[in-house]
Amino acid sequence: MFKLSLVVLSAALVTTIACGGSPTSPSSLDSVQITVTGTGVTTYTYTKDIAPIMAADCVACHNASLKESGVMLSTFAGVMAVVTSGSQNSILIKATQPNGPMYGNLSGNRTTKAQTIYDWVVNSKAAQ
Repeated sequence: MFKLSLVVLSAALVTTIACGGSPTSPSSLDSVQITVTGTGVTTYTYTKDIAPIMAADCVACHNASLKESGVMLSTFAGVMAVVTSGSQNSILIKATQPNGPMYGNLSGNRTTKAQTIYDWVVNSKAAQ
């Protein structure tokens, strides 16, 4: 029982630390500069390319239960709430730029993931 309590407490602590970032509102993203653009790929889709990034790096905090900063990224509809198809000024793009508040939460090659998100929104027109 003690081990289970310790595991639950540890998981809660990790989630609190990971999800404890500052609130992200559209106005807080005004100063974010677009420094990572895409590679011109026009064939990215949410299902194949974006959902895995969201699942790995975003949904621990931005899910149906938690909705950190009011954002849910566990579904296509939820992601589309922070995306304007074809616009580099989409909240999702700005939040995942190197000077954006969520860039540090991207795992692995952050630049590649930011490029993929940019290409999906801007060049692939946020295709499902």
